[in-house]
Amino acid sequence: MNTAMAAEKAWGIRPESSVLVLNATYEPINITSWKRAIILLVKEKAKIISEKVIRLIDYVRIPVSKIMEEKPSRTMIYKRDGHKCQYCGATRRLTIDHVIPRSKGGQDTWQNLVVACSKCNTLKGDKFLEQTGMKLLRKPVAPANKIIFTITQTKDPEWQQYNYY
Repeated sequence: MNTAMAAEKAWGIRPESSVLVLNATYEPINITSWKRAIILLVKEKAKIISEKVIRLIDYVRIPVSKIMEEKPSRTMIYKRDGHKCQYCGATRRLTIDHVIPRSKGGQDTWQNLVVACSKCNTLKGDKFLEQTGMKLLRKPVAPANKIIFTITQTKDPEWQQYNYY
């Protein structure tokens, strides 16, 4: 019997799956690999809640500064914007646009990056929104943190029950 099959049989965690890690207070704090989850269980640092969720036995303090310093990734921007152009709502030929162009001081921040279709991105070009007459469908904002963002976006019922936001 290979390691993956043994882990699934002993712990009920499916190999190759992602596992939600809850703090001792049941707050979602991380998403880890199935292998790391097994290690936490074997070392008795966590208890199994379900095949995709474990809870740490001891409370882990997460510094607020660490939560707030999440940098945006392309994937997270696409997820936040629902894979839709934030100017016209299109769902094809998508790119990332800087609301304030980089050439005009725009930064790679949650508040300045949006999903845009190629047509809108080309139309906007290197201009401010006011110069183009275009409007954003909604104001881009940073999620509270990556874990909360993932939990609020998930379709996994085992993870959805820990969405307190």
